[in-house]
Formats: sequence, structure tokens, C-alpha cells
Amino acid sequence: MTNLPKITLITGSSDLLVDRALEKLWKSLKSNIKDISKQEIDAKNEDAHTQFIDAMSPNLFGNSYLVVVDNINVAEDSLNEKLVEFLRNAEAHVPEDNYLVVIHRGGSGGTGIVKALQKQKVSEIKCEAVTHPEEFLSFMRSEFKSHKKAIDEDALVALRDAIGEELDELSSAISQLCFDVIEDKITLEAVKKYYQGNAAVKVFDISDSLWNADTKAALKSLNDLLEQDSNSFVFVVSVLASSLRRLVKFAGLPSSASNYQVVQELGISPKQVEKIRPQLKNWTPTSLANAVVDLAKVDAYVRAGLDGVYLDNNQKRFLLETTIQKIGSYAR
Repeated sequence: MTNLPKITLITGSSDLLVDRALEKLWKSLKSNIKDISKQEIDAKNEDAHTQFIDAMSPNLFGNSYLVVVDNINVAEDSLNEKLVEFLRNAEAHVPEDNYLVVIHRGGSGGTGIVKALQKQKVSEIKCEAVTHPEEFLSFMRSEFKSHKKAIDEDALVALRDAIGEELDELSSAISQLCFDVIEDKITLEAVKKYYQGNAAVKVFDISDSLWNADTKAALKSLNDLLEQDSNSFVFVVSVLASSLRRLVKFAGLPSSASNYQVVQELGISPKQVEKIRPQLKNWTPTSLANAVVDLAKVDAYVRAGLDGVYLDNNQKRFLLETTIQKIGSYAR
């Protein structure tokens, strides 16, 4: 077998960093174990305990499993009590050939499980929140390095100022910029061309308008953006999806949650809470779920095609316009 830890606890309020930590661990397991599968379980689901028992049970083929129990950051009395008990004593119950990852995405819920796991032989990955200006710049440098690109320091600061300090949005912007710029080193002029004060602002205008249930304004901003930069589809969808994920997480909190509680649970700034709280009033749980499905499909098409179908820019534009109209129709 491998020396990798049998049980891993991943904690942090940034979905991007948590998801990357999980992906890194999964790649490491796959490189060390030939026959291993992954089973992801949402702790909030009613059948989470049944899924967990099935995944941890011996199988006919003797394959290993990585079992991921996500979203334990809720009140423990809202989780299946058998699942909670198993996680509190995970060390005694994980079979020899299986691996367990438990994910806590910030907030006060589920801390009893976290403390119980920390007392066992568990490897903990802490995805520390990025809060200081230099930390954001360091994160951005790492992102460019992963894309095998260099960037001038003045360009780096300009990009941060244009996009803001949301890791998901910074990551999407950097990915798009690295795609658009063919040179190995990105300059201030390149950042100004694509983002500073124009394109980036329009992308966030599209998102704000859509989730404010102003479809007409969202479509106008999209048209203005694509007239200026006809290759921004991935960035647009990424920002829309990032904002939608925050709305979905916000919708899962009690309606009485204070701004402070929302900040703690979602890992966002008080200013962002003030922006998205009124947005949530425009959407029902069903409309948000439908929007998630629609955006996931569009994301697949604009990135690399889906089911063997690849779109040109005119087709991507039409798909994005009709999807915005469709999502807008879900609003209250």
C-alpha cells in the first residue's frame, strides 16, 4: 500500500482552496494505488449514512475507495446521528484498503466532529483564508506560475485592483488572461487592454444584473463586453457561476442569520453580504438549482465542447445570451 494518511481532514472557508487540496490528495492516491475509486458524499443528504456504509464496505473486486464526506460544517443535529458517530470515531472504522477525507468549509457548525477527528491519527490540511494584500499577490503569482506565465509586478497589482480580492474570480481572470496573451510574460499594457477599468468591470456588471433579476441590463452588458472582447466567454461563465455558488450557500443559511454569521459561514466580506442579501430575494431554491444546471452545461460548451459538439464564437454568444434569458425567467 502507500504511506499516505488513511484519514484526512480538510478545513477552510475558501471553496477554491479546499477543492484544490482535495484534488491534489486524490491525484496522489491515484498515482500510488492502481485500483482506487472515489465516492463523494454530501453530509447534509438524508441518505448520507447509507452511502457512507456502502462505500466503506468490502467489495467483490478488492478495490480501494477514497470516501469524501463533504459539508460537515452544519449543526450536528441536522446530520444523521449514525454518520456523526462514525466520523467521531473514524480511526476505528476505516477499512484497511480505504481512505477517508472529511471536509469542513468554515463556520461554527460541525466543530464537534472536527475536534474529535483532531484527537485521532488524522492528517489535517488547513486552507488558511487569504486576507492580506500581499497574500493575494502571492496567490496570483502561484496561479500564473501554474499556467507557465510570468507577469510584471505593476501588471500584477493592476490586475488585482481591476478584479478585486475574490479568489475564484482572480483565478478565472488569470486563466482567461493567460489564454488571451500569447507572450510568455504578461505586461501592464496587456492587463489594461483586457481588464483594467473596462472588460472586467463589464463582466461583473453582467453578474450583478443577472442576480439582481435585471435580465435586460445583463444582456446589454454582455453585448458591450463581447463587442470589445469576443473571447471572454469562459470568464463570464466563471464569474456568473462563482456568484451563483455564493447565493446557493447563502440560501442554505437560516433566514435570521446576521451579516456577521454570513461572513463567518461563507468566508466573504461584509460588503459582499450587503450586496447578495437583496439578490437572494429574487430566487427560490428551485430556481437556483435550475440555474446551477444551466450554467454547468454552458461552462462545458464554452470551455471544450460537450458530447463531441464544439461551438464557434457566434454559437457561444447565442448560447450564453439564451441561457441568461432562461435563468432570468426563473426570477420571482
